[in-house]
Amino acid sequence: MLTATPYADRLLAGADAAGASRPFVTVAVPHYKHRRYLEAVLESLFAQTYEDFEIVVSDDRSPDDSNAVVPPLLEASGRRFRYYAQPENLGYDGNVRFCLNAARGRYVLLLGNDDALAGPETLATVAAGLHELGLPEVAFTSFEDWATGAVVRRARATCLLGAGPGAAIKYFRTFSFVSGLIYDRDAAARHETDRWDKSVYYQIYLACRIMAAGGRLGALALSAVRKDVRLDGRTVPNYATRAAEAKWSFRARHTGLDSVIRVAADAVLPLLPAAGRSRARREIVAQVFMITYPFWLFEYRRAANWSYAVGIARGMWPRGLLAEHPLNPADYVYLWLLYLSVTLVGLTFPASLFERVRDRLSNLVRRRQQMPAAVASP
Repeated sequence: MLTATPYADRLLAGADAAGASRPFVTVAVPHYKHRRYLEAVLESLFAQTYEDFEIVVSDDRSPDDSNAVVPPLLEASGRRFRYYAQPENLGYDGNVRFCLNAARGRYVLLLGNDDALAGPETLATVAAGLHELGLPEVAFTSFEDWATGAVVRRARATCLLGAGPGAAIKYFRTFSFVSGLIYDRDAAARHETDRWDKSVYYQIYLACRIMAAGGRLGALALSAVRKDVRLDGRTVPNYATRAAEAKWSFRARHTGLDSVIRVAADAVLPLLPAAGRSRARREIVAQVFMITYPFWLFEYRRAANWSYAVGIARGMWPRGLLAEHPLNPADYVYLWLLYLSVTLVGLTFPASLFERVRDRLSNLVRRRQQMPAAVASP
């Protein structure tokens, strides 16, 4: 288990006393530099009308002045908080794991250090929704863009979506964006591992493993997060700003899509009988290659250039995608045929035409995916 000494610790009176109740929600912010954006995030937490929550911030050895500036802001807020200054850089996944371990709440809501809560009633609505669903083991909310207010409705209704390996396979892509993901703290602790600390998608692994082991998945139909805080008209540097500066090059580039496949497979396949693993592998691969992968090929053609998209395709070369779970010959042929056909379309289909239909396609996929499923397990 990861440990660090808290820089500061403020608790409501009596909260450390024997028999004192734990907070219902911990809002956990794994932080690394960009301190001014974190301040805007914290302001959205200080404004909450809900009281039964704590704030945990884990600074991953930031090179800026976070450790000098942020703790006094938390202290002045009067909110329950703990701020951890890590003595060594843990990396993104390690810092997420640390936050989950440090939380004292029944639930942990993860929040990026440049993603604010959407409004003062957000945590009250989240808590009410979790109770309405009978306290599921893992849940998620929708989110919106800070600048435009456009909502990504990854949760279209407040409902239970299922449990078991089938639910994990169906919904794993929902957990790629970390802000607004909610974990039962004890369930997260039971399935903790450092196995995927270099994946940048530990949150996907954890959600899938909790579901595959029988945990229930809940969807909360509220836009809880305003993503990509803007200050002076600028966001924290992201994939688009970095890609815009890329020169023409066909070298292999890794966006993390290969990690998505690997973490989802590793979370689910060990909990399936051997006879069901081939089908599960195909379903995981098909979701990424038929939905997520072509989107990013088009997106990088737009944000960077065509050669950059070719580099993305090279980074998705099928040979190593499921190295932890060797494929049988039929699965291997299926994977290669899927890869080659989707890559061809993604690199040659007119990008301007894709732009016209992308939003409709995205909404169609989400509507088809998010149907409450009492029979989520195969």
